Amino acid sequence: MPIRSSLCLMLLVQNIAGAVAQTPEPQQIPTSISPRVDAILTKLERRGDGLRDISCKVRFTEEDKINITKTVKEGTIRLLVTEKNPHFLIHFDRCVLDGGLLGQQEWYLFDGYWLYQAVERLHQVTKQQVDDSGNSINLFDLETAPFPLPFGQKKQQILNHFDVTLLPAADGDPPNTDHLHCVPKPDSRVAKKYDKLEFFIDRDVHLPRRVIMTKNKGYEINTADFPDLSAQSLNSGLTKKDLAYPSAWDGYEVVEDK
Repeated sequence: MPIRSSLCLMLLVQNIAGAVAQTPEPQQIPTSISPRVDAILTKLERRGDGLRDISCKVRFTEEDKINITKTVKEGTIRLLVTEKNPHFLIHFDRCVLDGGLLGQQEWYLFDGYWLYQAVERLHQVTKQQVDDSGNSINLFDLETAPFPLPFGQKKQQILNHFDVTLLPAADGDPPNTDHLHCVPKPDSRVAKKYDKLEFFIDRDVHLPRRVIMTKNKGYEINTADFPDLSAQSLNSGLTKKDLAYPSAWDGYEVVEDK
């Protein structure tokens, strides 16, 4: 799978740490939201205070309603907040395509400068340079970042780009979560990218347990679940050694994507 088609999952992980990014406050615009939504977004923003690392399971589902295909990948995520750009490692050890198990592993690694994708089936690592400036880059800006997904952003940034409402709990929702329904404002640039975004915010850790991205007039739906996300998933003491290049890559061909 090309790197670009997999960015939506990786940006989910990076944006968990988005609340700790030191970014200028966007221009505030009048926004009417319920007190409950305001409280949820405030806690989501504050959760970034003191956040150093995250380690949990992930289940990522890609639904293509044009070609009638469904891919489900399961694995783990490790994210480390550093003084400069955040680091993360995603490892999928199970992949199911339309109900059939595929015998392959996939890895996605970002070391603060380079983005790597490795596919066991191909015995290949593809790398792409994200930061070549030598300075910190804002990976969480909604309009200009290479991973522009409003997850873990400042509350006002979300409200500037989306109309946000709280939906009632329904069967199938992750337990103990609040369901935020986010529709892009017509004049927002993100309206060209998404039909809607849905966040299921855990009421204890104040981070998303599930994110649903709907695009292409409902024909493309991507869902990321973090099933075991809890207080124990946060600040467990990860170091850069825990996000080192996997030994499984030994012998893989390395290809640079410009």
